[in-house]
Amino acid sequence: MNYESSVSTGLKGVPRHRLWVLSDLQQSDPVNASRCMHTGVEDFLSLGLAVDAVCYLGDSTEGSKLAHLEEMADMQVRELARVDAPVYYVMGNHEFDYHRWVEGASALTIPMRDRILREPQWHTTASPLDWSLSVDLGDLVLFLLSDRCDPADRTWVTTHCGQRDIINVAMAPHDFAADAEAVRGEMAAIQKPFFTFSHYSFPGGNRDGEGPFQEMLLPLPPNVVAHFYGHSHIGDHHWGGRNVSRQISTVNDSAITQFDIASLENRRGSAIRSAIVEWYGGRHFGVFYRNHSEGRWEKCLLENV
Repeated sequence: MNYESSVSTGLKGVPRHRLWVLSDLQQSDPVNASRCMHTGVEDFLSLGLAVDAVCYLGDSTEGSKLAHLEEMADMQVRELARVDAPVYYVMGNHEFDYHRWVEGASALTIPMRDRILREPQWHTTASPLDWSLSVDLGDLVLFLLSDRCDPADRTWVTTHCGQRDIINVAMAPHDFAADAEAVRGEMAAIQKPFFTFSHYSFPGGNRDGEGPFQEMLLPLPPNVVAHFYGHSHIGDHHWGGRNVSRQISTVNDSAITQFDIASLENRRGSAIRSAIVEWYGGRHFGVFYRNHSEGRWEKCLLENV
């Protein structure tokens, strides 16, 4: 069943909210990155689907060549300006490539974050230190989790669900358990259905087990409808392993479904991909995978409809 046929059957009528979820443009070649982003946006616009939000789950850039990173950031802002919706963006591990690997950098530089802070269309965490971003759509909440760093001491970042030392000194003490408790409290306070988003899966998804941070947020509240993540590019045999093509799984020890929607690039991933997510109320939703390289729907899941 594809998007057109599933909607035409009138499963739940018009969705209450529709989202475009994307991740992992991630490449150090601005020329091919521009092709991938343009292909994705052009194909999305050809569908004529109004969306309430674009959720961008990180790894928007890669590498430590500042001119390329700034070119990538400018290009993505231009392309997504063509989409009539706010963009909610959180960072993945590669946003910190420049911060981690360029010696002697005197100030915190995260080129993609620095660029989008000047754009009213784009929204992200208030500080690079913040783990979460919550978006209230009225009857539905979007809860996004970001990689982060402390801009004050600049000794650590979070990547791959763990803490990384970046300047070869003893890492400043930080209470990540307290952070996790605070985020669990934020989620517990949400009194309506919500989706969670992160660059990473929860346990049970692809490339889980790299670090403890996602697991520290479990168990998820019962009003979590589903989780969406990137990081594990579908078609990337090197990092995907036996789950190289797995796009849908559950969170361990729960019935919550999670979706790998990566990637928006076509070199590690086997196609330029993203997903349209529709919410019909309660726990009723649909996820429709779009192959932008071929301009076709390739997979869908309809849950509780």
